[in-house]
Amino acid sequence: MSDLFASIKRAFRPLVARFATVKRSTLAWTGLALAGLVLLSVNLTSSIGLKTWRADLTQDRLFTISKGTREILNSIDEPISARLYFSRNLAAASPDVARYFDRVRTLFEQYRDISGGKLQLSILDPEPFSDAEDKAVASGLKGLRLNAEGEVGYFGLVASNATDNQQTIPFFSPDRESFLEYDVTKLIYALANPKKRTIGLMTSLPLDGGKSPMRDQATQPWLIMSQIREFFDVRTIDQDVKEIPSDIDVLMVAQPTQLKPEAAYAIDQYALKGGKVLAFVDPVSESAQMQLLQKQGDGRKEFEKVLKGWGVDFDSKQVAADIRHARRVQFGGGQGGEGMVTDFVAWLGLDKSGINPNDVLSAGIDEINLASAGVLTKVEGSPVDFSPIFETSTDAAVVGSDKVGFGADPLALLRNYVAGGHKLVLAARLSGEAKSAFPDGAPKAAPAEDKKASDEKKPAAEAAKATPPVPPSPLSDKTAKADHVTSGKINVIVVADTDLLADQFWVNRRELAGQDVIMPTAHNAAFVVGALENLSGSNALIGLRGRGVKDRPFTLVEDLRRSAEQKFRAKEQALEEKLQAAQSELQKIQTSGAGGSAILSDKEQQAVGKFRGEMLNTRRELRDVKHALRQNIDDLGGWLKFANIAFVPLMLGAAAFGLSWRRTRQRRQKPKNDR
Repeated sequence: MSDLFASIKRAFRPLVARFATVKRSTLAWTGLALAGLVLLSVNLTSSIGLKTWRADLTQDRLFTISKGTREILNSIDEPISARLYFSRNLAAASPDVARYFDRVRTLFEQYRDISGGKLQLSILDPEPFSDAEDKAVASGLKGLRLNAEGEVGYFGLVASNATDNQQTIPFFSPDRESFLEYDVTKLIYALANPKKRTIGLMTSLPLDGGKSPMRDQATQPWLIMSQIREFFDVRTIDQDVKEIPSDIDVLMVAQPTQLKPEAAYAIDQYALKGGKVLAFVDPVSESAQMQLLQKQGDGRKEFEKVLKGWGVDFDSKQVAADIRHARRVQFGGGQGGEGMVTDFVAWLGLDKSGINPNDVLSAGIDEINLASAGVLTKVEGSPVDFSPIFETSTDAAVVGSDKVGFGADPLALLRNYVAGGHKLVLAARLSGEAKSAFPDGAPKAAPAEDKKASDEKKPAAEAAKATPPVPPSPLSDKTAKADHVTSGKINVIVVADTDLLADQFWVNRRELAGQDVIMPTAHNAAFVVGALENLSGSNALIGLRGRGVKDRPFTLVEDLRRSAEQKFRAKEQALEEKLQAAQSELQKIQTSGAGGSAILSDKEQQAVGKFRGEMLNTRRELRDVKHALRQNIDDLGGWLKFANIAFVPLMLGAAAFGLSWRRTRQRRQKPKNDR
């Protein structure tokens, strides 16, 4: 190695000697020219060779093609043709839309390369009164009006597969840019897998719409159902069914208040024989309390029996509360009154800390909103593998179900809150060997039903006295017993809440260009659809659904606010009680007087002065407490403003001053003859 360096040194020695005679100024300009030439060469090379390379610095990697998308694109068997309609006049009217179009086009180019050419894209400009515009309108694309003359711009997608199945995105709204990969990948997945799996839905909730008990008007279907139907065929299963159809891929059970014993048995047997179940059961279904009043029954108790057989205890009288994950709510303020904002400890907004990272469903799920959720516990001695999916923090507590729902008092819950010191399970995955909740077989019909059936058949029996009865077939009886299983391996997901399905807890919606734009505010729908896909055997889209939904709260500020508010509410109540007592005593003295006269005695006047002083002091303390509620937060905000506005410039100025001082010192220490 030393010989190699020596030979290199000898080879460059003449060149070094030549440059030693050149002036320093000439060397400097030559170096700058060479640096410019290298920079230009690198720029040209990178623009050609690294054209498709991009640096994604977003936290959720929103501009990086996900693993799930790559799996879907690689699994395309037949060509998919996509037509992207984009009006040039729309680009001229909105630079933001033009930029978004470039991103959509680039995304499709990446998709085309990953799919090996199975996905083809053509770009069309639907000019006014052209064939392209007619095709865009016929395909269901939505136009955006651009001016008073009625000129319309289009920015949508129409894609079809080899069997002429068609999927569209009516309009690429920039508001949904963070969901772009999911929207496009979902469309391609639907075309690549045109045959949908079947979901059996058994519920008392108005998921597909119903009637409002108060106004006797039809209610809209919950948005969660449209999300589910994008990927699955949904079939309603009655709550008195005696057998779950074998072609049901996943059975979804949600608050079955009218579940009959024979249907509970059917669910039990379906799961033990290998069927997949996604269950939602709730102590208080707040989003549908009024509707469920018309669908009362013992169905939830029947389903609780099934869960217990599967190794899970659920108490419908217990609700999980968690001050660390409590959501801010506004209540009161009716009839012109002033509403109050506080933490509702029974309405939870779970973040990553409450979601099991080891479960596949956690991919892309950062926030889940729940309301009055129940508590799941594993039955002692059960062989079932009980794996939590959602959990509270260790600051959680259990409150009675009578404290939530109609007439709930969030302030009272906050004032009386006492942390339990351990986590509570809100959703869990059940797997492994489980025992039947019906070890003796199918439940027998209730005596009342038997009597009713007997009375209905009595006239027919009397009319056929001469005809001997046909004995039951022993073969069919044996077959029924053979079909019954007392144990089996189950694959079940249980969620102790149904309100996470309701629109108000996960989505905002508004209309844009005649299109209903849905903006998720939490990952509730992503979790539900992901759970159905996971149970039905597909995981490709699970990690994509949650991309773009991101709430980044200041956790330190939130902790300060919760701590201060809890102290404030307790002290506020004590001061208000003291104020009311002083006012009451003052009222008594002023109305009674000395023996009923309007003139107060000296002693009574002293008492009045005393109570008025107490009232003034109490009101002053109450104002101080309310001011102290935000004092720590305001102080922290002041420090943050100082850091953002002044601290960084001061640090840069100090660094520049230090560097300048160091260079000045070095020049002074340098010998004059070196210049």
